[in-house]
Amino acid sequence: MRKSVLDRLLRDIALQRMGILYKLSLEAVKTGDKELARRYIGIIIEIAGKSRTRPPRYIRRGYCRRCRIPLIPGLTARYRIVSEGRGSRLVVTCLECGWRRRFMIKSRRNSEKGLEAK
Repeated sequence: MRKSVLDRLLRDIALQRMGILYKLSLEAVKTGDKELARRYIGIIIEIAGKSRTRPPRYIRRGYCRRCRIPLIPGLTARYRIVSEGRGSRLVVTCLECGWRRRFMIKSRRNSEKGLEAK
């Protein structure tokens, strides 16, 4: 029982530190110090591995997986919505290294069909 309490405490502290480091990395990019921002993201990844905790979604989607720089719209990233037959996708492109990531966007038509079927 005590081990589970310590695990929860460890994960809570890890999540708090990840949030603080992510905010610091955003500020570092805005001031122009990209290497410091990369170092902060690297520390976040190390903390997540050692504490066996997944970072929150806004952190996981908030940095480039290739060059580890925080993605800020217009400054280090380009965000586009691409319409396709299956639905729309959000395409995030890193302006530093050209890395792309695609996220599916739930289409309104599919959710309406699901509601009508019930």
